[in-house]
Amino acid sequence: MIKIRYTGQYQKLHAKYIELIPDLRKEVDKRVIWFQKNPDDTRLDNHPLTKRLKGKWAFSITDDIRIVYEWRNKTTVRFLIIGPHDLVYRKN
Repeated sequence: MIKIRYTGQYQKLHAKYIELIPDLRKEVDKRVIWFQKNPDDTRLDNHPLTKRLKGKWAFSITDDIRIVYEWRNKTTVRFLIIGPHDLVYRKN
């Protein structure tokens, strides 16, 4: 099973979106469990990112909400950010 670590930014945004969209908690929890059991589960739409986010990955929570993460080793990931497509892929 995949181990998950969290950045402070991820934790703040997670709390914000759960407060704004209470039904989101259940969907996030469900999909994170799927991810931990099998990151290649096709229901997640898990994919590597490109350009400035090369080396990072993302998977879908809803049509618009994504979690962006990076692999730390073969069994551990670090969740970097959660939010709508426009937020997680924005240019800094």
